[in-house]
Amino acid sequence: MSDRRDIRVGILAILVAALSVVGCQSNPATTSVRYDNVRFMDVWSTYTHCLSSDQTQSALLDSHKLREVSQAQAFRAPLENFLPTKLKSMVTQPASRLAVDVHAMAAACSLHAGNLAVSVGEHDLARNEFRLVLENQTQSDYSYYTSQARERLSYLDLTLQAALR
Repeated sequence: MSDRRDIRVGILAILVAALSVVGCQSNPATTSVRYDNVRFMDVWSTYTHCLSSDQTQSALLDSHKLREVSQAQAFRAPLENFLPTKLKSMVTQPASRLAVDVHAMAAACSLHAGNLAVSVGEHDLARNEFRLVLENQTQSDYSYYTSQARERLSYLDLTLQAALR
């Protein structure tokens, strides 16, 4: 009688372990993919809205949103910070599911917002956007965006000097 009970307990333990492993593996992946798709579409929508906008304030808001996403992605804590030492070698950092470069999108939107601000005479807003491109692109290799921002800041400085004369 004791052997049957041990077998039943063993089978029950195996079933519980199998269900918990399957449950942990199947449910979060679906939720994660769905969430990442929504997040991607939100980011892409904001980016396309920014570049198609001819309103300075609207482009500035989009630029701010994209910069927030970019900074959140850049400062994401590595998974290994939360794991015990023995488990670190068995687990890899999950890849970002965003299929776009959010840093580049934020820089492009900031340049567009700055150009719109220049076109309506809001030189301080424009200067701020161009400086943000330079500040936020230092952690990566975005020479196109940084050179564009420097060029536009130089243009604003020349315009200011000409206006003062």
